[in-house]
Amino acid sequence: MTEKYSVTQKKALNSIWILISVIAFFYCSNYFVSFYGPETTTYDTIWKAQSWFLHSLVFAWYFYKNDLIKKGIIIQLLFIPYFTLRNDLYLTADYYLPIDNSTYIHSFVHFFTFIIPILYFSTSYFRNEKHTTTLSKAKTFLIQLVITIVLSYIIESDVDEFYKFFASISDSPYTQDIIVCFIFLLISIKTALVLAGYFYISNRIYSRKEIINPIDVQPISSSFFKWGFIISYTVLIMCIIDLGSNALRVSFYAFDKIEYTRVLFFLSSFFVLFVSGRFLGNLLQYRNYSLKKYFGVINALSLLPILNLISFFILLFSKKDNQSIPEYITKLKTKRNIHLAIYCVLAILLICYGYFSTEAEYRNPNVFYKIPMLIIAVILLSRFRITTKIVPFAIAIITYYEDIKEIFDFTKGYLFFIQDKIFSFLWLAVISVFMVYYVFYYIIHKSFYTEYFQNQDEIEFEENIKQFQ
Repeated sequence: MTEKYSVTQKKALNSIWILISVIAFFYCSNYFVSFYGPETTTYDTIWKAQSWFLHSLVFAWYFYKNDLIKKGIIIQLLFIPYFTLRNDLYLTADYYLPIDNSTYIHSFVHFFTFIIPILYFSTSYFRNEKHTTTLSKAKTFLIQLVITIVLSYIIESDVDEFYKFFASISDSPYTQDIIVCFIFLLISIKTALVLAGYFYISNRIYSRKEIINPIDVQPISSSFFKWGFIISYTVLIMCIIDLGSNALRVSFYAFDKIEYTRVLFFLSSFFVLFVSGRFLGNLLQYRNYSLKKYFGVINALSLLPILNLISFFILLFSKKDNQSIPEYITKLKTKRNIHLAIYCVLAILLICYGYFSTEAEYRNPNVFYKIPMLIIAVILLSRFRITTKIVPFAIAIITYYEDIKEIFDFTKGYLFFIQDKIFSFLWLAVISVFMVYYVFYYIIHKSFYTEYFQNQDEIEFEENIKQFQ
C-alpha cells in the first residue's frame, strides 16, 4: 500500500511507531495525573499541557518528519489558545461578564481558536504535497480543509466506552490501570492509522478520484491487503464504538442544548464510517478476484473481532490459483451456494446460542424471526448489487420497529412531534444506527457477491477479472 503515498508522506509513516509511543505515553501520563495527582493548579496545568502536546503533535508530525521544523512548531503553538480556553472560558465569561448568553461567546472563541491551526495545517500540507490536479486549487483546498476537520474530530476516542469491554477482567485497581493503559495504546494506534488514512484520502482528492469508491479497480497485492485491512478495520470498529456511545448521549439532548462540536463529531464519524466500510468491503472482494478464489463466509468473518484474524491471515497468505479464468467462473455458483449454506448455519447457531444462553425469564422468542430475515438478506445481497441500498435499511427498520413507531408517534399532536422529534438531535442517533447497518451489510454483500451472479455474462465477467491479474 506504500506505493499509494508520496515521498513526504512515506517519511511521516516510516516512523509512525514513534508517534504511537509518544501519544500513548502522554495519554497514560494524563490518566495518572488526573486520577492519582492532587487537585492543584500545577497538576491541572500539566494535564492541559500534555493534552495540547499529544493532540497538536498529530498535526505537526508530518512536518517534523520532513524537516519542516518551523511549520511543525507554529502548528503546535497555534493550538495553545484552543486547549487553554476550551475548558475554562465558559465559566470565566459567565462569572465576569453580565451577558445572558455567554455560551455564544464560548462557541465563537472555541471555533475561532480551533479553525486557525487547522487552516494553517491544511495550507502548509497542501503546498508541500505539490500535487497536480484537474480541479481548481481553491476547490481542492476546500475539500482538503473539510477532510482535515474530519481528521481533527476522530483522532480521539472515548476511553470509558472501550473500558466496558474489559471491565469484567478484574476489580483490582492495578489491573484497571493496566487495562486503561492498554486502551490508550489502542487509541494511539487508531490515531496513527487515521493519519495514514488521511494521507490516502487526500491523495485521491488531488488525483480527482472517487472517495465513495476508495479503491481503484486493480490487483490487490499482499502488502496492500495487509495495510489496507489493518487501517480500515481498526478505524471502522473504533469509530462504531465511539459513535454508539455518543449516539446514546445525544438522544437525550434538546435541540438548543447540544454543542456544534458534537454535531461535527457525528458528521465526521458518518464520513469515516462510510469510507472505511466501503474500503474494507471492496478490499475483500478485489483480493478474492486477484487470487482467483471465492472465500465467501471467510470474508464475512472479517466483521467479527478476533475471528477476523482467520479471514485476515487466509487472505494474506493465500497463493494465486493457477486455474484459468473460465474454470474459475464455472465453479463460482457452486462455491457461493456452499458458502451461503455455511453462513446460514452459523447465523442460526449464533441466534440459538444467544437465546438459550440467556436466563429463562429473560428469553424473548421473537429473536427467532431474525433467522429467515438474515437468510433472505444474505441471498439477496449475494445476488443483486442494488440490494445494498435496500436490505440494510429494511433490516434496521424491522429490528427497531417499536422504537421507530415511538418516534413517529403523533398522538400528542403534530406540533409536539415537530418540537420534540424533528427539532431534536435524536435524528443523529437514528442516522448512526442506519449507517452501522449499511456498512455491516455492504461488507456482507462484497463478501459473497460477484458481478457474474447478477449479469450471468461470462465474457463480460472474464474481462473484469483480467483487470485484477
